[in-house]
Amino acid sequence: MKTFSLTTIAAVYLFLCTNGTQAQITQTQLPNLPIESKLDWATWRTDIYICTGIAFAKSIGLTANDFAVFVGNKHSITSPDDTTISAVVKTLNMLFTTYPKGKFELLTESNLSATLKWNRPYSAYFENGPVFGVSLEEFESVLYGHAIIMTKRIGIDFKYDIKGDTIFCTLKRYR
Repeated sequence: MKTFSLTTIAAVYLFLCTNGTQAQITQTQLPNLPIESKLDWATWRTDIYICTGIAFAKSIGLTANDFAVFVGNKHSITSPDDTTISAVVKTLNMLFTTYPKGKFELLTESNLSATLKWNRPYSAYFENGPVFGVSLEEFESVLYGHAIIMTKRIGIDFKYDIKGDTIFCTLKRYR
């Protein structure tokens, strides 16, 4: 049978007590953020990563389109279990309505096609010019360029047209 010395027991007791005390005394008060703030932060961070990726591509002699192709071939727009027009519409709706001022409308829909429109809430990031040397046009070319690649992979044609602050989009199943 093993025995423990009084010194060992005292050392373990002191270790546990001091760690517990340190965990209870903190200087930083952690805020309980509302979900809207969390969504705003997450959306902003994603868009900044897109700008960072484009800036990196440009720094090594590639283009925004090269970055769109890279991302489009790595990501999917829907679950592999549901590649319907409806699933793509739901993804796009989620994408654009997570912006604080994002608006999204489903204008028409069938099993083979959908017509949509949404605003350009991300354009506010570019009000003072390029972000990390990336223009709004380059950002949108990646955002929509990789969507074209991802939808094509599941047999859906993604076409978009920018008119002012509105994006008009048509999705059509071709296989």
